[in-house]
Amino acid sequence: MNKKIAVALTAVCASLSALPAHAASHPQTFAAAVKAGEHIFMTGTFGSRERTNNGKPMTCDTCHIDGGRTMGRLPNGKRFPSLMNAVAIFPRYNPRMHKVITIETQIRACVHNGLMGRAPAYGSQTMTDLVSYLASIARGQRVEPNGMPH
Repeated sequence: MNKKIAVALTAVCASLSALPAHAASHPQTFAAAVKAGEHIFMTGTFGSRERTNNGKPMTCDTCHIDGGRTMGRLPNGKRFPSLMNAVAIFPRYNPRMHKVITIETQIRACVHNGLMGRAPAYGSQTMTDLVSYLASIARGQRVEPNGMPH
């Protein structure tokens, strides 16, 4: 084997071993990530012990109704915009945090503060799947960083 090819193969193998375990062992299509993200959105409790009025554990879909496709509703009845354009308006300024945040930061805040659960880590497969799902429902939305939800 040519020495240059051997060096190149060694470099490729080393870079593959540096990838996160889920990336090397579970290659995933966008469609599979969307499907997994939707499942997490609808059923994931993130370890929360919070309950809805009917005694079920809270999930993203508890407040973000119909998979985030329609107006949301907090347990106190307050209404808020859908998630249809959520990925299209990030990054955006968050007045509560006093800084510009990404969609990942927003997801983590919702899980931590809204569901009282353990937020998925940045770069985790769970986070990638949730962002993929939100991107899938935003198809056709105008990209408008720091825009307003609707």
